[in-house]
Amino acid sequence: MSANRNIVLLGLAVALSTGAPAFAQNNDQLGGAPAQQMAVPNANAADVTQQLTLTVNKSYMIEFDTEIDDVIVGNPAIADIVARDRRRVAVMGAAPGETNIVFLDRSGRKLKVLEVSVTDGVAGMDQLRGLIKRHVPGAKIDIEAVNGRIILSGMAPNLSAADRVVQLAKPYAKDENAVLNLIAIQGKDQVALKVRFVEMQRTVLKQMGINLSGEINIDDWNTQLETNNAFPINGSALGGLAANLGYVNTVNGVLQSSVGAALNALERVGVVRTLAEPNLTAISGEAGKFLVGGEFPVPVAQDEGTITVEFKPFGVGLGYTPVVLSEGRISLQLSVEVSELSQQGGFASRGVTGIDPNTGQPIVGQTITIPALKVRRAETTVEIPSGGSLVIAGLIQESTRQSLDGIPGAKDIPVLGALFRSRDFINDETELVVIVTPYLVDPTDPQNLRDPDRGYVTPRDLRTVFFGKLNEVYAVPGSAAGKTAAPKGSSGFIFD
Repeated sequence: MSANRNIVLLGLAVALSTGAPAFAQNNDQLGGAPAQQMAVPNANAADVTQQLTLTVNKSYMIEFDTEIDDVIVGNPAIADIVARDRRRVAVMGAAPGETNIVFLDRSGRKLKVLEVSVTDGVAGMDQLRGLIKRHVPGAKIDIEAVNGRIILSGMAPNLSAADRVVQLAKPYAKDENAVLNLIAIQGKDQVALKVRFVEMQRTVLKQMGINLSGEINIDDWNTQLETNNAFPINGSALGGLAANLGYVNTVNGVLQSSVGAALNALERVGVVRTLAEPNLTAISGEAGKFLVGGEFPVPVAQDEGTITVEFKPFGVGLGYTPVVLSEGRISLQLSVEVSELSQQGGFASRGVTGIDPNTGQPIVGQTITIPALKVRRAETTVEIPSGGSLVIAGLIQESTRQSLDGIPGAKDIPVLGALFRSRDFINDETELVVIVTPYLVDPTDPQNLRDPDRGYVTPRDLRTVFFGKLNEVYAVPGSAAGKTAAPKGSSGFIFD
């Protein structure tokens, strides 16, 4: 170590005698890149040890508050120093490895101990720093290169800025997986999402059917005439007007002739309105899920007579992942659904438990009925400003079915053909709209929030029995809710 110490002292003395050329020549050797600077605290500081990471052929400038008298380098082959004067020195990365450098003053006290780590580095780090500074101005990113890998640390204003830094660093690493992201986000934005499902269903059904019948008896000869015009779409008359006309001719209690006509007429109009409005809040970059409904059992396997049941969810579901891209702009990955149980399209099966030994017929045992789901679902990714609304899904569907049932030939007779035919007409119209509205939100005082049960008080038994009250009062006597003045002007709910 004494030989190394003598060499360092000789280099320091030469540098101090010649001034700037020693450092300037080294800087030219590095292509003229400016050396980084580090201010060293006073020697009286409690902790004089500091970590320093360098890449090969890079320098780091150190400035001291007091004059340097002695420098000890653990391994000059890994890291060495070049002095400009007694207060400023440059640490040079020579080869990959680790070493330490001790700086002493004239009295022999330690001014600074550097634990130096020299890495191979990755080419273009200065260029990458410039790109980050230009394209992500609000980020304060530290870049370290270790064995072809890039380690990113520091702070970014939001998740979008951190992602842009990672994308800029990938071309400089040996592969896309060689970028380690340790960037912290300055502020965690919270996004509240409001989703509205609005569905209108309109149904028009018309039925018109005429059935004719007649009978004539002459001695031993008789004949019957009957037209039976069914309703093929719905299978039968659904109600409405039902009229029967005709006469019967009998002689001494014996039917001689009869004529009859049955008329069925129906017109039905129906409207169904479905509204669901789920709301959910999640942190930017994190996923959130919301479900109001239930789960129904579905058999999925059978092993030696044992049925395995799996439960499937249904109801109003919402799942989304928000990412705050910039001030007021939000990217949403959405999955929204409204489902309900339906017998249409369901499945029913019967299990055979054995064979009747007397008849040889199978004995039907357990019956399994699995309902179907009527689902309205939308999955997409959109970008919306905070407080803005966007229709992410819409459906207008119209289904018309019409059929005529009658006697061939007779039903085609003008005017009179209406007596020999029946008509079924069904028209279904469905309109569905899904609207989303995101908001950037902050926590607030609980007193600013309204609970659904605020002001509800369970009534006493006497008030329920004698007065039929389901609640005592709407607000607790003396509470702020009870003293709130009535709103001025028009107020209440508006129904379109």
